Amino acid sequence: MKTVFVSFFTLLIVFVFTVTATKPSKGLTCEQEITLAMACLDYVTKKTDSPSAACCNGMKSIVYSSTTKEEKQATCNCLREAGSHIPNIDKDRVNNLCKVCKITNDFDCQILD
Repeated sequence: MKTVFVSFFTLLIVFVFTVTATKPSKGLTCEQEITLAMACLDYVTKKTDSPSAACCNGMKSIVYSSTTKEEKQATCNCLREAGSHIPNIDKDRVNNLCKVCKITNDFDCQILD
């Protein structure tokens, strides 16, 4: 298990440094969003029953910094790409993360596409 986590973490670091998509000036960069979302890794891979405070706070930062349709689309694309590299991710947990974290200003990536 430790080897899988180290391999995933290494892959994520490489991804963060090679991603070129950035967001408009008011929003977070993709790299910043990935860093904030990493706190949710244990929850979305079913290692914990509930998201940590750091996870929910990170998601709030991501959601509230994405105010325009373009920023929201960039956020969805960034996190979707990063999530595609995570083994054993539970998509239901990902899709319900804002609800579980009681974030009322969430947005649905499927609607934005």
